[in-house]
Amino acid sequence: MMPVSSDCQILKEDNVTHSFCGLACVGWLYQKIKDSFFLILGTHTCAHFLQNALGMMIFAKPRFGIALIEEADLSRAEPQLEAVIEEIKRDHNPSVIFLLSSCTPEVMKVDFKGLAHHLSSDKTPVLFVPASGLVFNFTQAEDSVLQALVPFCPTAPAGDKKVVFVGSVNDITADDLRTEAEQLGIPVGGFLPESRFDKLPAIGPDTVLAPIQPYLSRVCSRLNRERGSQVLTSLFPFGPDGTKTFWEDLAAMFGITVDLSDRAEAAWEKIKPQTDLLKGKKIFLTADTMMELPLARFLKNAGAEVVECSSAYINKKFHARELEALEGVRVVEQPNFHRQLEEIKQTRPDMIVTSLMTANPFVGNGFIVKWSMEFTLMSIHSWSGVFTLANLFVAPFLRRQSLPEFDESVWLEGVMPSSR
Repeated sequence: MMPVSSDCQILKEDNVTHSFCGLACVGWLYQKIKDSFFLILGTHTCAHFLQNALGMMIFAKPRFGIALIEEADLSRAEPQLEAVIEEIKRDHNPSVIFLLSSCTPEVMKVDFKGLAHHLSSDKTPVLFVPASGLVFNFTQAEDSVLQALVPFCPTAPAGDKKVVFVGSVNDITADDLRTEAEQLGIPVGGFLPESRFDKLPAIGPDTVLAPIQPYLSRVCSRLNRERGSQVLTSLFPFGPDGTKTFWEDLAAMFGITVDLSDRAEAAWEKIKPQTDLLKGKKIFLTADTMMELPLARFLKNAGAEVVECSSAYINKKFHARELEALEGVRVVEQPNFHRQLEEIKQTRPDMIVTSLMTANPFVGNGFIVKWSMEFTLMSIHSWSGVFTLANLFVAPFLRRQSLPEFDESVWLEGVMPSSR
């Protein structure tokens, strides 16, 4: 275990994350960008994963699909996707097609950039999105999608100072964020991504980028480098504490002084039944969605004892304020899962926030578990998301409390007569 920085108190280990690959981002991005289509070049394993992970969406004629690589394709120089692209255009008429890479074609050294360029047209661009599970975990591929959109964002002129919120949220949450900003006197330039490809925000040297998801460091760095945009460094808007700091810091970048202490206090009071249940509870966060830092910070400020907060990747500059707020908490990057298992055996946390792949074994050993992926799918941002966020954490405790005592007769009566 190697300390990366004494001031940040990060421990860096050597393990891969028990997480979905980046292809999972299709599940929420195709719904956000309503005139898009996501085409994955992958194997039957990729198809099996998406069919199971996103299976409930199949009947809604979703705007994503998989171009399967068969054994015969391994000997070809490049995949032939022209007919697939034409079929997508006929059936869905998208404004943009995202071509996502997966593990096998990347190992095969498929020239995705050249392939995307070859398949593009002026009317329907095809954009390459690296999303291989060899490199990207569950949420990180959204960063790749947003980077693919950067060249299509108009350039805002110097002096046009507006905020652009960075990160995919549903339309209701986006409307809430826009309304809150405007009420504080902050001019809004839009969102990256917007709900339509042709509505992308203008971004220039005086644009203030406000990241609302903690896994988008690369696209923010790129826009800062290429467009000269300023990037808000604050807490992410999760919970009363993070939301208060986020809006106060954002307002300050526009020369506006605001004190939201009363509003934060009212938000804490609103979720007092939940925080009363969380107080003193030992909670262990394993690495999965890269949302762990702000979630752990909320738990700490809600009175819980965060035994460990681990994440697949930590950017000390992008996550600086969250790390500062987690002083005294053990923060681990790329955690060794075997070491974590030993820690969990010893500390016996009251709840483990973990991935779908490791959740059931923990439950089978008597632990209370929360699926970390639920936080990516629920509206937990800003003031309107405070109640939802708190409820997500207390729901497993309430569920456990409502379970009856184990009674053998419930299982044996009329079901297994031979056992008598």
